[in-house]
Amino acid sequence: MKTQTIQTVLLLICINLMLFSCQDISTHNESPYEGPPKDHIISVDRAQEMYDAYSQRRVPILQKYEDSIAADGSKFTPTRYAEYDLKTIKQYIAYIEHEAKEANVEIQTLRFYLSNYPASDKFPNGDVVKFPKRNSFFVVPTMAYEGKNVGFYLEDIDGVYTALPINRNGLRGKDENKMRDEPQGNVNEAGFFISAAPTLQGGGTTSIIFNEGNITPPPAGANDFGDDN
Repeated sequence: MKTQTIQTVLLLICINLMLFSCQDISTHNESPYEGPPKDHIISVDRAQEMYDAYSQRRVPILQKYEDSIAADGSKFTPTRYAEYDLKTIKQYIAYIEHEAKEANVEIQTLRFYLSNYPASDKFPNGDVVKFPKRNSFFVVPTMAYEGKNVGFYLEDIDGVYTALPINRNGLRGKDENKMRDEPQGNVNEAGFFISAAPTLQGGGTTSIIFNEGNITPPPAGANDFGDDN
């Protein structure tokens, strides 16, 4: 009887350990809840004020310029927001964290660059321009490099997955060939988005820049802070 009781207790302990392990596996990727990020949440009133300031100080300028160069006389409506579903954002965060870990670097910040799609149907490489002339932004993860916070991409160099700064402007005056031969860990040198840099997608390179959301002008009733159409 005593032996049977001991076996029962051990069985219950094993079951509890299994349940705890399964729960840990399913939730370990979730960040712990720590309340709202300090100094980063703004009120609805402040958001409205900032939205209205953009409407008054930027939208008319964009409209006037784009309308002045429209060969077909079409009227331009500036983009007011971009949106992504939460699943995509979580997938992107998981992706860049994985890639950074593979390259043995730590992501410092996410840098949001304001940008504009070209006024054409295709990019120089033949890709379709989804939103010609539209305002947009893209996101660049950054890493620490020589006391600076720099955006980076990744490249396989001699079998080593390497993080490379994408801004040459802060690296001028240095012997780039020498520095490519003397990587610091998995960090190395590169050019900006253009000229001497390799194409940032393909050819052994990996871009981790985030873009291509839904950024069309909001339809009537969809804009949270006012209808500018």
